[in-house]
Amino acid sequence: MSKLRRSAAAALLSASLMAPLWSYAPNVQAAESDRMVSFLYFNDGHEISPVSDKLGTRGGVARIKTLVDSVQGEKIVAFGGDLGGGTLFGGVFKGFPMVEAFNQIPIDLANFGQHDFDAGAENTKKLVEASKFSWISSNLTGSDGKPFGQVPEYAVIEKQGIRIGVIGLTSAMETTTKDGSVQQRDVIESAKKAVEQIKQQKVDIIMALTQEPVADDKALMAAVPDIQVIFTEEEAEEQTFVHEVEAGNKFIFAPQGNMGSIVHLRLNKAQDGVKLSHEILKADETVAEEEALAKLAADYQTKLDTELGKKVAVLANDLPYGDNHESRFRETAIGNLIADAYRDYYHTDIAFANGGGIRASAKKGDFTLKDAKAILPFGNKIVVAEVTGDMLLAALENSVAGVDRLAGGFLQVSGLTYVYDANKPVGSRIVEASINRQPIQKDAKYKVAMSSFMYTGGDNYTMFTNAKALVGANEALTDFELLAAYASKLKTVDAKPEARITVRGYADVPASHWAQPAIKALTDKAILTSIDEGRFAPQASVTRREAGAAISKLLPEASASSVWTGSGLGTGDESAALSREELAVVIRWLYETKTGKPLQGAASTTFADDAQIAGGFKPAVAALVQAGLVEGRSTGQFAPKEKATRAEFAHLLAKIPS
Repeated sequence: MSKLRRSAAAALLSASLMAPLWSYAPNVQAAESDRMVSFLYFNDGHEISPVSDKLGTRGGVARIKTLVDSVQGEKIVAFGGDLGGGTLFGGVFKGFPMVEAFNQIPIDLANFGQHDFDAGAENTKKLVEASKFSWISSNLTGSDGKPFGQVPEYAVIEKQGIRIGVIGLTSAMETTTKDGSVQQRDVIESAKKAVEQIKQQKVDIIMALTQEPVADDKALMAAVPDIQVIFTEEEAEEQTFVHEVEAGNKFIFAPQGNMGSIVHLRLNKAQDGVKLSHEILKADETVAEEEALAKLAADYQTKLDTELGKKVAVLANDLPYGDNHESRFRETAIGNLIADAYRDYYHTDIAFANGGGIRASAKKGDFTLKDAKAILPFGNKIVVAEVTGDMLLAALENSVAGVDRLAGGFLQVSGLTYVYDANKPVGSRIVEASINRQPIQKDAKYKVAMSSFMYTGGDNYTMFTNAKALVGANEALTDFELLAAYASKLKTVDAKPEARITVRGYADVPASHWAQPAIKALTDKAILTSIDEGRFAPQASVTRREAGAAISKLLPEASASSVWTGSGLGTGDESAALSREELAVVIRWLYETKTGKPLQGAASTTFADDAQIAGGFKPAVAALVQAGLVEGRSTGQFAPKEKATRAEFAHLLAKIPS
C-alpha cells in the first residue's frame, strides 16, 4: 500500500475514534415497510485465492466480492477474524494482502482472531493502520489496559432507521505470539460492559462477532441475554452451522472455514421490533470471480511461488498432516520429522514440536521451501532450555490434557517415548515416559529444543518459567528454516511413525464424555470399532453398514441385511447415514427381538418438534421414550431428521439387555 493510501487509512481510523461509537446515518428516512438491512458475515481469511482440496473449491476474495455485490439494498459487511497467519500465505505476507483486498470489497467492520497476532502485536497495529474499515474489540487491551491499538470497543451502525450495536470478542490468545503487549480480558465480563454501554445508545438489536467455540458462544448468550445474534468462528471447512437458540429470534452463525460461505442476515424493522431471516451464500466454484480482485490474488500467488519454489530434498513418501488433525492426538510421520529437525540441529537430548503448529501436508517427490513454510507457517523461533524431569513430565501431562478437543499443544517428540491413557482424568494420563529407554528422572536435567512460543508459556506450558535458557530467541533459528535445513541434509526424506507415542483409549472420548462408558464397553467387546488409532469419532454419523454390522453381533442369528428387513427399514445405500428417527425404529426392533418383550408406543410424542417426526416413526420414538431408552436433544427437541451420531448409537446399544 502506498504512503498516501496508508495516510488516508490512518486519517479515517482517527476520525472514527473521535466518538465512543461508529455509526452510519441514512440520507433519507425510509418507510416502515422498506426498513430492511442486510448484514453479511464471513471469516477465516487465511488464503487470498480459492482453496481447493477434497472438499471442493471454495473461498477467495474475488468470489467474496462477487457475492457481496450481488446483495442489493443497504448492507453492512463484517469480517470475523483471522487474516494474518495460520497458513503459508499468512506467514509470508502477514495479512497485508487480505487487508488490501478487504479495502476493495469493501468491508465495514472486523473483529480480531488470534491468528491476526501471529506476526506480533506491532504487525497487527500496522494492519489496523492499513485498513479502510473499522476494527473493534471489546476484550483485547494493550499492556496499559486501554483498548488494543486504540480501536473502538464496539460499533453502533444505523441504516434505514435500524440501529445495530456490535461487539467484538476474541479468545485463545494463548495460542498466538506472546510479547506482553496485548491482554485478553474475560469474554463474558467484557461483553456485559460493552452491551451496557451500547444499550445507552437506544439500539434496536445487539450482535457479537466472536472468535471462540460455539459452546462458549452459547454460554455467552445465556450470560448476556441482550445479545440476540452471534457470528462466530468456523466449526468446519465443509459446512455452515446455524444454531437457533431461540426460535426465530436468537441465532449463532458459524460460516465455513477459509471464507467458504457468507451468512446473509436480513433485518426488517416492524412496529414490534426487528425481524430476522437468513440465507447462506456459498463461495464455491459456481460463483464467478470479480476481475480486479482475481488479478490481485493471482499476482500475490505468483510472488509466493517465485519466492518459495526452490527444491531442497526429495520425499520418499507422502507426509500427511491428517484430515482429522492426527498431529494433535497421536504420533505422525510429519511430526517426527519436524521434532528430529530441531533435535539434530541443536544436538539436544530431546525435542518437542507442537501439533497445532503443523498446518499442511507434503506430497511424495520434490520438497521445496514452499512445502516447508506451508507445514510450519508461524515462523516460531526454536530455542534450547535446560529443564528438569519434573518439568518434562508436567509438559507431557499438559500435552495430552486437551486431546479430546484437538488442542494444538499436543507434543510430537524426538529422543523420547511416552504412553498416555485418554480414559484417565486430566493431569494423570501419562502412563510411561522414557528417554533412551530409561524412565524420566524427576531430578535429572535434560537439554530440550522447543518453540519460543512454548517456552514462554504458550498453550499453557507454564512449567518452563524457571528453566535455564541455553539458546535464546534472539540467536535461534525459525522452525521453517530448521525443517528445510534438515530435509536438505537428508537429501531423501523417509519419515515414518516409530512408536514414539502410544495412545490407550480414544483421544476424542475422554472419561468425562457422556457416552464413554458405553463406547468403552462396546469397543472392548469388538461390537463397535474405532475409526483409526486413538480416535472413535463420536460425533461422526453412523452409517447403515456400521449399524447393521454391530447389531448383527448382538443377534448372532441375524445378518446385517436382515436387520433392515426385520426392522422394516428395507434395503438402501449401505454408506448412507441413519437419521435419528430411523435409529429409533431399528433400536425398538432390536430391543423387542433381543428380549421378546414388545414396546408399546403412542401415536405422538411430547417433543417440541413432534410434527417433524414422520408418522411411521412416531410410535418407535414414543416407545423408546416411555421405556427410558431415548432422550431428546437440547430445548426439548428430538431432531428426527438429523443424522444419528456414533456416540448416540453406542449409548442406545449399551442399553439393550444382554
